[in-house]
Amino acid sequence: MGLYNISYKDKERDDLINSEMGNPYSLMGKLKLGGVGSRRLIIENLSANMDHIKLKVAGIQYGSIEIRPQGIIVHINQGLDVFAWTIPFYRLSIFNGDFFTIHGNGEYLQFNKQKSWTENDVFIKKMLRLKLEFSQSQSIS
Repeated sequence: MGLYNISYKDKERDDLINSEMGNPYSLMGKLKLGGVGSRRLIIENLSANMDHIKLKVAGIQYGSIEIRPQGIIVHINQGLDVFAWTIPFYRLSIFNGDFFTIHGNGEYLQFNKQKSWTENDVFIKKMLRLKLEFSQSQSIS
């Protein structure tokens, strides 16, 4: 699980992310799942260890979530830079309170629920279903 600056192409970093999360779904896989990416989410708060990627100027910071076979990648925009936070399914926790919050390995990211939850409801349910299917397949092995 890591936090990577993916603003520029880097084959070694991409290979590391693919080995950790699984290769991106093929076009047929994406169609079969009904899409693997969330709509744009408004970031409200980050854990202290991720505070360095918080916007330095006032404004709205956006993120999105990509589903991979072994977990999710949270894409976080910081001005011109884009960061990828990889979270394997076995480390992923999602909370629905005042904020829509994703936790992974002691870190968290809070999204604005009013503007993000309803338009991503189907995607979030799909993500939870795939996490459950992954957990069940791992317990059988």
